[in-house]
Amino acid sequence: MTKNNTRLGRTLAAILCVLAPVSAAAAAAAGNAVSESDQFFLNEAETTCSSGDFSAFLWPFANSRLVRERYSAPTIRTGVAGSAVAVPVARYLDADDFPVVMIDFTYVTVASARQFDAPGGGDPRQLVPVQVDFNISSGGIERVDWAPGRFEPGEGDGPGTLIERTGPGGYLIFERTADCWRLTADIRNPASAR
Repeated sequence: MTKNNTRLGRTLAAILCVLAPVSAAAAAAAGNAVSESDQFFLNEAETTCSSGDFSAFLWPFANSRLVRERYSAPTIRTGVAGSAVAVPVARYLDADDFPVVMIDFTYVTVASARQFDAPGGGDPRQLVPVQVDFNISSGGIERVDWAPGRFEPGEGDGPGTLIERTGPGGYLIFERTADCWRLTADIRNPASAR
């Protein structure tokens, strides 16, 4: 390497060192770009965390991937009951398979919500309502059992009274942290379970 090449190399290295913080700052700013919807759900999650209202926490968690990113454990046990495995949270989130989402005060399967949102969709009969039961236990563990079903309309918001299960469903496990909860398991019941 000649003297000029060495000088050129040092100059390029200096330029890169100066530009690196700018690029990192720009990348950080780009990473902080949050949709209005996600910001709303992040705020809702923070409010429910502060109030200790776990059943209200599930709504923003189910409706925002960004909330799921923030409030999930580093590994998530996932799969069918009896053969679930622990996977890194990034892999779990990339699968984009969280089972439920809330639409108009009713939890529905995420698969039916996608069908509803797809081109040619939009028929409310495509939505599969879900029974959600909060089984709050001691020791900071919260379990949410869910199952798709047919419902008899009731008074007020929500799907009504479950009259028949139409799918296997599953359960979610959340652990209490110092300031909120985090998802630790997403277990699906075997197809024959009703």
